[in-house]
Order: sequence, then C-alpha cells, then structure tokens
Amino acid sequence: MLTIDTDPLGLPAEAFETMPELAATLIRLLPRLDQPSPELTGMDAEARRKLSAWRSSEPNLRAIINRLANAHDPMVAQACLLLAQSIRYQAGRRDETLAAYIDALNYDRTNATVWEELTEYAAAAPHIPMLVDVFAKSPTVVRPALLPLLVAISDGHDRMGNLNLVKGPALRAALLKRAENQADQASIAYLAADAGHRAEMSGDLTAAAAAWRTAVTAGSTDAKVADRFTIWLVKQGEYAEAAHVLRQALTAPPAAVTVRQRLEKRLTRCEKPSPEKAADRTTGLDAAIAAPNPPW
Repeated sequence: MLTIDTDPLGLPAEAFETMPELAATLIRLLPRLDQPSPELTGMDAEARRKLSAWRSSEPNLRAIINRLANAHDPMVAQACLLLAQSIRYQAGRRDETLAAYIDALNYDRTNATVWEELTEYAAAAPHIPMLVDVFAKSPTVVRPALLPLLVAISDGHDRMGNLNLVKGPALRAALLKRAENQADQASIAYLAADAGHRAEMSGDLTAAAAAWRTAVTAGSTDAKVADRFTIWLVKQGEYAEAAHVLRQALTAPPAAVTVRQRLEKRLTRCEKPSPEKAADRTTGLDAAIAAPNPPW
C-alpha cells in the first residue's frame, strides 16, 4: 500500500481523500450565495393562497415558486424550502434537493432553519472542506444555531452519525480557523469554549485554560467557561484576570440563580485586597503558620 506524508506538501490529509458526490455538488452550488440576494418587495396574493393550500403535487409547487419569484414575493424562499423538504427523501433527488435548499437561501440568507436542514442533509456524506464551506457562507446571525449542529456532527451525534470520529477534531479545528479568518468573535468564543471543556475532560488543564482564555478574549459570557476558568485562575493566584472573566460573564447573568450567586461571590473574593485574598487561601497548617502568634 502506498502512503503519502502530506506535511511536506503543506496540504491536509483530507485534500487527498475522494470527495463524495454530494459534497462535490454542494461545493459547486455554494458560490451562488456570493451574489447579492434578489430584491423581494412584491406580493402575489393568489400564489400565496395556493402555497398555503398546497399538499403534494410537485409540478404545482414549482409553478407556485415561479409565480412568487416573478412577483418578487419574499414567500418564494418558503416555497423553495417546502420543495426541498418534499423531495429530500426520494431516491435519486439528491442534486435537486441541494439546489432547492440553495434556492431558498438565495432568497433568504438569514433563515436558520434552511441552513440547519441543508447542513443536516449534507452530513449524510460528511466531507470536512464542504462542511467548513457551508459554515463560511452562513451569515453570522445564524451561526449560533448552526454551530451546535456542526459540533454534533464532529462527535457523530447528528441524525446520520456518518462522520468518522477520528476526523472530529479536524472538523472542529477547521471551523475555528475559518472563524478566526473571518474575525467572527462569537463563533471563536463558542468553539474555543468547547475546546476548553474537552481539554478539561481529558485532564489537560493547561490546554483547557488556554482555550478558555481565547474564548473570553473573543467576548464569551458563558457561565460554564467563567466558572471553570476562574477556579483555575484563583488556584494560580491570578485574581485580577479571574475578576475580569467574572465581570464579563455577569454582563449576561446566568438564568440559574445559584450559578449567578456563585459567580458573584467569587468575584467579591477576587476583588478583595491582596492580604484578605491570601487569608482566604490559607487553611489548616497554612493558616497557623500565617497567624501573628503561631500556637507552637
């Protein structure tokens, strides 16, 4: 068997993998979303009525789509989504399904439902460059809904579960790299937080802290990040940084009262003068040694 070391070539190993036909088709269609969306300011009341009454005839639905598109009616996006949903499970309709989803997004770029359904459908034949391209084309406003699905795909926890789990870290790393290239701070915060929690679970607290710091720098207000990161910071004696992390998290107070109170109490301790903080850290023998008049 011939093996190739891809590192000297500066290319990722997946660049040499066979691209699934689904991925090739979607990558070919995605550039349509680089063009401006059509201006949709009209209305075709009759076409809307027919759309609301539509049940199963594909030719009728395509006729409705044409009418709505010709009228520049924004409901054309919903009609295209309906077409994709009606044919996605039919054998041999893969390319038409992808085209219908892209049509829907062409008319309505910020429809999170369409982005999620397209990504879920694409995950039937997961290909890292394709999934990263889908993420890159998506508007930042829909990414809070899209990222959890992409992370689930990386873990094999999506509906299909077809991604080789060995490739999960590569997908997450590629998503983070693309978010950094696009200066998408919210996505950086989400993905770095996820990386931090994974590192902590594996026992690598140094890597976890580095990832959490990246998340906080990107603006994370995630209470779990703040909680776990500041526990580590306090143990390192980094009270000023811990206080900053906690203040940032509390700008979006956690819904759980107990979590909020825990963060608030920790912030109060971190903001104490240094001698008081030192006293808080001393217990047992350390407290006795630190006392003005030791008991021995």
